[in-house]
Amino acid sequence: MPLLARTDSRLPNPQLAATGITADFPLPWRLTLTAGYLFADLPQRSIDVHLPLLAVTKTFRLGRFTLADRNRSEKLVGFPTAPTRYRNRLLLDRSFGLHDQWHLFADDDIFFNLSNTTWNQNRFQAGGGARLNRRLFLDVYYLQRNPSGHALTTRVLGTTLRVALTPK
Repeated sequence: MPLLARTDSRLPNPQLAATGITADFPLPWRLTLTAGYLFADLPQRSIDVHLPLLAVTKTFRLGRFTLADRNRSEKLVGFPTAPTRYRNRLLLDRSFGLHDQWHLFADDDIFFNLSNTTWNQNRFQAGGGARLNRRLFLDVYYLQRNPSGHALTTRVLGTTLRVALTPK
């Protein structure tokens, strides 16, 4: 159940508030199917966006390294022109420490707008995190978003707190 708030110290806030639900379904051959729905409020634009999504991820393991290739399709219902996007994210993750308590990661997420057939955004992210206990995980990361066109590059320092509903 993702909860997201995006703020900017130079602008009125929040820039975005989103929540929803996603579920992962393991498949054979190290594949994972993710289905979900997100609702995003963009108060600065007075827009509410409904975002159904579907993703398939292939995962490869080599020792403590994990490589994951996620392919995601999403529809931005309520956004001007209601674009459908394809996103491809390649993730490299390296766990370390006693019981793999720590990890470092980097990923690159590219966006292709299927509505006008353009690559329109790239998000690079790198960071690290720790398992706080058997159900809580905390990541700290740097994210750089490079949109196409005349939009400005965005640089973010962020955190993610993940709660596992089933013990790992």
